Amino acid sequence: MDETIDKIRLRVFSKLQYCDPYKFLIELRLFEYIVANSSTPKAIRTLRTNGLKPMREMRDVAIFCVGMSERLGCKVCFSALEEQDYDFVSRWEKDGQRKYCPIQLKEIVPKELNETITVQKVIDKLERYTDSADVTFVLKLNRICQFDPSGIVIPDNLSIGELWVFGGVSEDQSEFALWGNFLDSAQNVIVKKFLYPSTSFN
Repeated sequence: MDETIDKIRLRVFSKLQYCDPYKFLIELRLFEYIVANSSTPKAIRTLRTNGLKPMREMRDVAIFCVGMSERLGCKVCFSALEEQDYDFVSRWEKDGQRKYCPIQLKEIVPKELNETITVQKVIDKLERYTDSADVTFVLKLNRICQFDPSGIVIPDNLSIGELWVFGGVSEDQSEFALWGNFLDSAQNVIVKKFLYPSTSFN
């Protein structure tokens, strides 16, 4: 993740309270099991109401942080901080240094909600962000499929820090994959597969 943060943002980020994504998701999964076996409406079970949107986005960024933790080899925590060009801030420690990164979360919704939206269309719309060079953009692919990153075209004038895509690759949402960083090379993107956590980060 991008680490170029100005001093003002750095002071703000250092004072935030950060959430352990492993602990958050393990506790959330217990709730999901209970709801899944109840008569709760699907919109609530899938966190698709306006009131549950913050929880859905926290779940998404937590899963991303787990994937990034597995990729970096150190635990990546998160904090909600909605600003003009980002929604969350991530924090991790590597080689004795504490690092931060603002995150803007986007979603490719299920086909039953929007058949025409694609990863490429969402990426093309990122051109409107003209002052987000230190922000990592994360696209949640909310569809069970085999995503092929080789066909993705990155606009030449994209002014963002990094670009990652993640999504579930199993029907039961137990396995996920993380693709990126697309700004390094869209044609040679590395994929990292990881499991929904059942234990803390080791």
